[in-house]
Amino acid sequence: MKTRYKVFGLIAAALFATSCTEEDNTIDQVFDGVSSGAVLRGIQTISNELPIGNDDASFSIELEYQDNQDGALLESMDIYIKYADNSPDEGDSGGTQEEKFYGNVAAGQFTEGPFGLPRFTLTITAADFLATTGLTSEQIFGGDTFTTRLEVFLTDGRRFSVDNAGGIITGGFFNSPFQYTTPVVCPVLAEEFVGDYTVVNNSAGVLGFNVFEEGGTVTLVLGETSVERQFDFIFLPDAGVGQPADTFILNFVCNATVVPAGQSTNLTCGTGLTIGPAPSGDQGSYTTGDDSVFSIIFTDNTQSDCGEGPKDVTATFTKQ
Repeated sequence: MKTRYKVFGLIAAALFATSCTEEDNTIDQVFDGVSSGAVLRGIQTISNELPIGNDDASFSIELEYQDNQDGALLESMDIYIKYADNSPDEGDSGGTQEEKFYGNVAAGQFTEGPFGLPRFTLTITAADFLATTGLTSEQIFGGDTFTTRLEVFLTDGRRFSVDNAGGIITGGFFNSPFQYTTPVVCPVLAEEFVGDYTVVNNSAGVLGFNVFEEGGTVTLVLGETSVERQFDFIFLPDAGVGQPADTFILNFVCNATVVPAGQSTNLTCGTGLTIGPAPSGDQGSYTTGDDSVFSIIFTDNTQSDCGEGPKDVTATFTKQ
């Protein structure tokens, strides 16, 4: 299991922030969740991005339903879509919308999977997203998102979705988040923004330390979408805590680098030192077709851990 290291004071010895006890009663919790509810597990994400100008693009995922009667309680599944305008200077979308009903899938439309549980492959095309939200392709731009929320109804009258499913259901073993976010993107070639990059810290992070090793090298690799890149790094290396590396995720979206929220660092004083987008909305940049250099702007310590508030951080990456 991944452990996070705890920081005491400015520079502290490395200690485990979490530990494993015998069994941790995890299995008991898992089966308690199944016996009292239902899950809609994401088995395989087939596609999940909408490149600008690609009308054939789609969000597609294979789902598996489970309850304590091997799926017999499933009545139907409702699908909702919500659009978020994250590019106010581009397009003419009219702002972020309330979610809208997309459709219903009856239990009979599910098929039996390899483990005897009902499965369904949900596919929503770019045209479907636009039609449901009342938008045209000219009104959306890179960085905008469409969120698909799923809600299952049981024959005994109960319903389950993201608002009433516990953490043990939405993540971890069951991987049943009940909602998925699909970004609008500008195409990025698979050979772009991969390989070794030298890092320069343009501003310090929490406790006055650099987030990255100054002048150090990180290796970017392909992520889960065509625009996502990932690299391993040691957070606050100058602090000398000795924690293991973690993974930094960023997206290249139409000449802007976008840092997703809730990224861990393997360090904590209590709530955890996490990384996310800058509250100001400012983003780093890159030039389409040129992967020689890019910048990122993000927030270090988004949860105000270690008695210090969030810090806006900028860094520049140059390809070797």
